[in-house]
Amino acid sequence: MITGERSIDTRHDDLAIVIHMDGQGTPSEKEQTWRAVIGAAPHGIYLGWKNFFVKDHPMLTPKETMDRRPQPVMISYQ
Repeated sequence: MITGERSIDTRHDDLAIVIHMDGQGTPSEKEQTWRAVIGAAPHGIYLGWKNFFVKDHPMLTPKETMDRRPQPVMISYQ
């Protein structure tokens, strides 16, 4: 939902900027979205992951979610 990720100013040491990946679907669809998000993220960005109780088929377990590389620093459930 954002554009120009590469131009995000990450030089502020007092800010932790998180790009929160918000994809729905199968684990492989979500992995494709994750790859696109991390490919566009500039250095110094933290990454988050969202799991959907109803829209993900099947929803990843907490362990499967934490197995992402790079590992997300924030995980939310909706």
